[in-house]
Amino acid sequence: MRIRLFAILCAAIAVGVASADPVTKALPEPPAAATKTLPVSVDELKAIQKHVHDLTDKLIPVTVCLQVTSGRGDQASGSGVIVSEDGLIMTAGHVIEGKVGRQIAVVMPDGKRYKAKVLGFDKKIDSGMAKITDPAPGGKWPYAEIGSSGDLKTGQWVVATGHPGGYKRNRPPVVRVGRVGNPRFEPPREGGEFIQIDCTLVGGDSGGPLFDLHGRVVGIHSRIGNDPRIGSSIAQNMDVPSDRYKEAWDKLLAGDVMGGSPYLGVRMDEKADDCRLGGVTEPRNDELAPDHLRMAPAYRAGLRTGDVIVRFAGREVGSYEEMVKLLKEQKPYDEVVIEAKRGDEVKEFKVTIGLRADE
Repeated sequence: MRIRLFAILCAAIAVGVASADPVTKALPEPPAAATKTLPVSVDELKAIQKHVHDLTDKLIPVTVCLQVTSGRGDQASGSGVIVSEDGLIMTAGHVIEGKVGRQIAVVMPDGKRYKAKVLGFDKKIDSGMAKITDPAPGGKWPYAEIGSSGDLKTGQWVVATGHPGGYKRNRPPVVRVGRVGNPRFEPPREGGEFIQIDCTLVGGDSGGPLFDLHGRVVGIHSRIGNDPRIGSSIAQNMDVPSDRYKEAWDKLLAGDVMGGSPYLGVRMDEKADDCRLGGVTEPRNDELAPDHLRMAPAYRAGLRTGDVIVRFAGREVGSYEEMVKLLKEQKPYDEVVIEAKRGDEVKEFKVTIGLRADE
């Protein structure tokens, strides 16, 4: 009976949520039934359902779609949440990963589009921040308060919003209800702590907010369904805790790139005295492979095994070790010119430095 009630609750709240006006009223207090991991009666079910519906007036206006164009020209879509009246947006690092300061588009729930720029992000933790640069209608953006993820308990009720599949005209951000599985879960092959939740999430929800029943942001969707690293269910997902954002707030705001190292994707020729490349990382057709392995910067720029690098970012290179030293001085996503000898010809390659997550 309890499982059936829980399923009915999730279905009832996940559909039929109308578009909301900008935030104007105080947040309602959660009902007593919300302190239980499962409702035990129809009345408790209705109380939680009503509360979540009341919350949507606050949650929907602050949940946005982020549209990002990559350097290759293709467009990706993710979600985010506005957390300040001047337009700061919390999202997942992998949604906005790229050159700091580049322009992205923010689509509001009513379909209106605004310009924004990428601020800082952390590759390892998967946290990211952007800021709307267009003026807000009325002078202020609707925003959500940031809560403390450290207060979360296993079994606690939470609400997830996002734009599954990207922004859809005449469809507001989708609202789902669920519970915290383990707020200190550490998925394999991923560093750091995540919040495990059973809210149903799919592609496009990445970067969207996780709210407690007070309407406070306590997490950001990071690893979502059908990822073998964390499970095969779309109801087994990982969120970056809000406390991790608070710890790095000033660096994110300043546009720092954290949790990774400058990356080129080459190997040295052990037998060479000069900077001859013993290997260049080739593309991998693997959706689960880290971005830096799908297409290494050196390969994308045209460098190949056997090339001898003679100049890097305007400075002469005499050995592989000298090249590595110069590489470490670069910032991820900086563009540098590499001169390399191929046969009897010296070729010039424009390379965008990559970013590899720290172990």
